[in-house]
Amino acid sequence: MSREREQEPHHRRHVERLQQAGLRATAPRLAVLEVLEVHRGHPAADEVWAALKRTHPTISRSTVYKTLEAFVARGLCRRITGDGTRLRIDGTLDDHHHAVCRGCGAIFDIDLDAFPIPPPPARLPRDLSVTGVRIEFDVICANCRETASAAVCESRRTTRQGGTTDA
Repeated sequence: MSREREQEPHHRRHVERLQQAGLRATAPRLAVLEVLEVHRGHPAADEVWAALKRTHPTISRSTVYKTLEAFVARGLCRRITGDGTRLRIDGTLDDHHHAVCRGCGAIFDIDLDAFPIPPPPARLPRDLSVTGVRIEFDVICANCRETASAAVCESRRTTRQGGTTDA
């Protein structure tokens, strides 16, 4: 089976998703949607652009940003906070929470089964209608804990040996 035939169902599904969202199925939009489907690590917009540059060398950063903004506006993906410094995208539309490592900025999906939430109120003060609830946990991941623990041990070792620390 040729590579084109293997990708055909994906292509059709992506075209249908774009059309259902009220967007034309342009080549850049299809390419961005494909990257979001493959890259489940909550990519930053620049990471999406970098992934696309390999196969679509003429695609501009601006096109990727505008495409992602259109996807967010039409519900094809979600904007997530992450470390707060960059536009990060979540292509997983199933309801779930996020845990954001405050050490390295890694974002982890947390299944609703692990931490169910009560139903939201219909309205909030200032006549705000609630359309959904997302929980974002501030965490320190295992890698950052290990790194911090190793740094503390090294600092103690250096201090015991009569050295100085930069603290």
